[in-house]
Amino acid sequence: METKLKIKFSNCFESVRKAFLGLDGDYDGYVTVEDILKYFGNDTDLNFIDLKKLMMDKDHLKRGKLNYSDFSRWLGSAIHMSEGFLFRHDSVKNPMYERNLAKQDFNKGSDKKEAAQCLLKGDIEAKILEKIMFQWKTLRKAFMDLNIEKTGKISKKEFKFFLNFWGMEISEADVNKCFSNFDIDGDGFISYKDF
Repeated sequence: METKLKIKFSNCFESVRKAFLGLDGDYDGYVTVEDILKYFGNDTDLNFIDLKKLMMDKDHLKRGKLNYSDFSRWLGSAIHMSEGFLFRHDSVKNPMYERNLAKQDFNKGSDKKEAAQCLLKGDIEAKILEKIMFQWKTLRKAFMDLNIEKTGKISKKEFKFFLNFWGMEISEADVNKCFSNFDIDGDGFISYKDF
């Protein structure tokens, strides 16, 4: 029966994605025995019980309904080369996308904090210079980009903006200390000569 079913799929569909979308009439993200029987309804070769056993065997969770990856693993080579597929443009909800998004949101805050802590280990001024050398090829270009307001001098506000942009969340006292070390003439701004 499996061989006959693969032949039917290869004759009816040109891609795995189109086959999955064509069979999944209720848009729940799964192909069930009923979906296959509904599509090939006039065919007497398909037995409900045998098809149910076959699909139970092909489902990695043994529920008897196939998600896209199980479906493409089973019938992909019979239809066409399998494709990656996570989003259904014609469905109201995309459970897999929402699940992955929730995982990313859960991990996002801790990853950013860990990266910020790694940046702050050691000499902060050396890390700032390293960031500047990594991001810009010339000193002039770095100065012009850091001077957002185009005043010819980098203000403390602009300096702090780039520290936050680079993920260096440091205390106000450390910001003042770093800024004063870069502000050699002590006028409250980092001029090109100071830079």
